[in-house]
Amino acid sequence: MAKTAHNQRGIDSASASDGPGLVGAESETERSAAAPIAPARARNAGAGRRSAALNGSRGSAWEDEGRAVAKALSHERRRIAADLHDLVMQDLAFALASARPLIDHPVTAAQAGTVIAAGERALTGARWLLADLCGKDRKPLIEAIEASVRQAARDVPLSFDADGVPAGAKPPDATVDTLVHVGREAVTNAVKHANPTLIQVVLQRTDRWRLQVHDDGCGFDAGHANGGFGLESMKLLAQALGGSVRVASTSDGSTTVEAILP
Repeated sequence: MAKTAHNQRGIDSASASDGPGLVGAESETERSAAAPIAPARARNAGAGRRSAALNGSRGSAWEDEGRAVAKALSHERRRIAADLHDLVMQDLAFALASARPLIDHPVTAAQAGTVIAAGERALTGARWLLADLCGKDRKPLIEAIEASVRQAARDVPLSFDADGVPAGAKPPDATVDTLVHVGREAVTNAVKHANPTLIQVVLQRTDRWRLQVHDDGCGFDAGHANGGFGLESMKLLAQALGGSVRVASTSDGSTTVEAILP
């Protein structure tokens, strides 16, 4: 019995001494298996930081480029405004001052009146352009378009409808400028070439901005018409904003110019 007990104590002692050794072996194995994981995690974390840094640098570069473009455009607008004031408006004002005395002469009165009226319209338009280029006195969309097309219509009756524009709608300045330009150019062309008795301008906003200029003049064959600078400028400005300009006319009917912008 003593021998048996001694053997049992030996087994227990061996088990006790082997236990820590086995546990230590398992911990070493786990550490060996986990050893590649830590560097991998570190590499992944480093890659994530580099990716975030790269995205951040790209975003910063895009912001810097955007600011540079905006600054260049602002500089160019100021340069054009200065040229408009110094080279165009000054000469218009001088021409008007020279023409006004002629209206009192019976021989030149009628012709002088026509010239003076044209000069005054041109000078008013130049002032509007100057204010727009300088970013001063910008009118709300509806007011800006209506004022522009009514001035362009001169003495031709014009109706203006903006009931399709929701209250509070405020498009970007570029959209306002393009709609004003298209409206003014379309009405000017109608007055100059179509001999209309009525021009109708309709502005709407649904999912997109829609401006229609319709006249009841003589029309033209759109399939054989040569696109002048005015039509090309309308199309280019609209396309630059992701929009379009369409002209529908016939040689014996009316003409409709339609601009659609996002």
